[in-house]
Amino acid sequence: MVQLIIWLVVLLVIAGAFLALANENRRLRSRTTEEFERDLADSKGLMPSMARAGGLQMEKLLSTSQKAAIELREDEQRGMTRTGSKSDDADRTEVPSNGKSS
Repeated sequence: MVQLIIWLVVLLVIAGAFLALANENRRLRSRTTEEFERDLADSKGLMPSMARAGGLQMEKLLSTSQKAAIELREDEQRGMTRTGSKSDDADRTEVPSNGKSS
């Protein structure tokens, strides 16, 4: 019985969303020229601000990844990064001084 109620609620939400989309489509098709121009003027302020917010977030992500890459490179130059897993021992991960593996 509980599953039936859950499924009915889900189906009602989906049907409500579909009806809302159909109603909005009908409203957009039957609007007047003045309503169209008003909607267009209202939307001009929204898109640039959303694009600006997206650009700022992308810049934040890139700067974070750039900092991480620089830190990793500096750690590798200092020899502070791991060369293998826990099971690796020093004899297997060291490079012999003569350049040949044993």
